[in-house]
Amino acid sequence: MMTMELREKNILNDAFDSFAVVSNSLETRYKSLEDQVERLSLELSEKNKFMERTRRLVAMGEMGAKIAHEIRNPLASIGIFSSLLERELSEDGKNRELAGHISKGVKTLDNLLTNMLLFARSPQPSSVAIDIKSILEGTLLLLDPQKAEKVIIERDYVGETCIKGDSSLLGQAFFNLLINAVDAVGAEGTVTIKTCLHENGSTNMKVTIEDTGDGITQDHIDRIFDPFFTTKDHGTGLGLSIVESIIKAHGGHLEVESYHDDSGKLERPGTIFTVILPVDQTEAFDE
Repeated sequence: MMTMELREKNILNDAFDSFAVVSNSLETRYKSLEDQVERLSLELSEKNKFMERTRRLVAMGEMGAKIAHEIRNPLASIGIFSSLLERELSEDGKNRELAGHISKGVKTLDNLLTNMLLFARSPQPSSVAIDIKSILEGTLLLLDPQKAEKVIIERDYVGETCIKGDSSLLGQAFFNLLINAVDAVGAEGTVTIKTCLHENGSTNMKVTIEDTGDGITQDHIDRIFDPFFTTKDHGTGLGLSIVESIIKAHGGHLEVESYHDDSGKLERPGTIFTVILPVDQTEAFDE
């Protein structure tokens, strides 16, 4: 009789022990689930905040694009009238110079608006036969004469320079690169433009723009394609970011190099931007 009671007591104790183990396990799991729910709630809250900020940025971008379009129309008129005024004042050096300042300001504002529009709306390139050499030469004519005339521009166009692409978008990309190069060298510096066919598994057009400016530090070179990053006292920091997006939209890529030693310090002046574009881009984007 005692043996049976002892056996039942042991069974009951084992049951309680098992229940305690299961209870502790459930409690641990419940606490873990509580922690996961709290973590997921925080993540969801952060994502909701991020989505709200994104919606606001999108709305601001759309508004900015509309405003930019509205500004460009009267700006184009100002540009035309200032050009006519320069011609009319050809014999009046002082006033002609003042009219030239207006034209320069219009070009600066137009480039700023173009960059803002391209940043707000991802570039959608067309695919037509274009001549890179012609685009580069046309872009050089748009540079600020007062700056460009102090800079030595060297050209080295080797072989075929025709590809398929969007002349307007690529013109804007090269314009941004050349503005940076001219600004970098200041007075009496040199900007060298080279083009050649580049074989690397497929045929590409290689365009390099090299300047003899101070160069770009290693810390900055890792960030120069980030939107709104700039080392200039003026500007939006969108230029190189837009260049990169335009080149990528054409199925190409953009590289930058300054002369650093093993420790990352600049060894000598100069920066090289290299643009690689597919020659046959019929598959890169629609006709």
